[in-house]
Amino acid sequence: MAFAGSPDRDEITKTTYEAIMKDMLKTMNRIPSYEQLPCAHIYDQIVARISQVTLNQKLAKRVSKVAALVAIYFYPWHDEDVQLVIGMYTAFYLVLDDEGDTMVAEISQFRQRLLKSEKQSAPFEMLAYLFSEFDRVFPSMVANKLFAGVLASLTSLEIELDRSTEFTGVGSPMFAKYFRNMNGSSEAYVYFLMADKEVTAAQHKHFLQAVPELWNITDEINDLMSFYKESIGGDERDTYVYHQARSTGVSIQEALRNLAKDIVRRRHLIGRIFQDDDLLRDKADQYITGQIEFYLTSERYRLSELHLA
Repeated sequence: MAFAGSPDRDEITKTTYEAIMKDMLKTMNRIPSYEQLPCAHIYDQIVARISQVTLNQKLAKRVSKVAALVAIYFYPWHDEDVQLVIGMYTAFYLVLDDEGDTMVAEISQFRQRLLKSEKQSAPFEMLAYLFSEFDRVFPSMVANKLFAGVLASLTSLEIELDRSTEFTGVGSPMFAKYFRNMNGSSEAYVYFLMADKEVTAAQHKHFLQAVPELWNITDEINDLMSFYKESIGGDERDTYVYHQARSTGVSIQEALRNLAKDIVRRRHLIGRIFQDDDLLRDKADQYITGQIEFYLTSERYRLSELHLA
């Protein structure tokens, strides 16, 4: 949903964005690589399912590739069975991202139809199926959070797709973060960390203490590393970065630099939270670095067009 009001203070060049990215990667000791991990074993299974929920078969193939890469980069330690569930979830949301404006009624009515056991359209039949898969591969606490997050994200999407009204130009400085966090689809990726049977009840509680940081760093990495595709290579302005710049009165460049700094800061904080638990610390660090590698290697985000090395 767009903001009404004054125009953006400024835009940002490819060169400036490139410099922000290079600084962040250097600080995190990440050497950029665009070489992609093989993902055919997951891709083939995802595309077989996603091709049944959209008439756009090119889209089905495209989102299935991205979804397969998410599963193997974010969660390299998970079994293929768990990675497949994560990949299907990701592909579903990517289809919504591309075709959601044609599904507003289905999005609005999903919860009611689910409670009444009514038949849904094909994409939402798959989403209902994923709820049963969550119960099969994740602990009950995680499955509950995933269910709640899906409903929250559909609410956010329904608001975003309503083009009949606009947000006003004046709002809480916290609005951009609040509206971003309404999209529970990103929260799910944090809870996907906890599929392993060897994780104890004590570790679940320890994990919860880091969830706010893991959730925010997931959003921040996405907001920073998808910005090139969306707002430099594309013309999207209805994004967290633009909302944040408007609501806090900073430039787009400053908003992006703040994002990069927050990513570095949160990574260190997460490491401190898990400093006494090798399992959780290693999972969290693989998750964070895996996200960065995913965005660098995925064709969808076009970061290979930049000179980041």
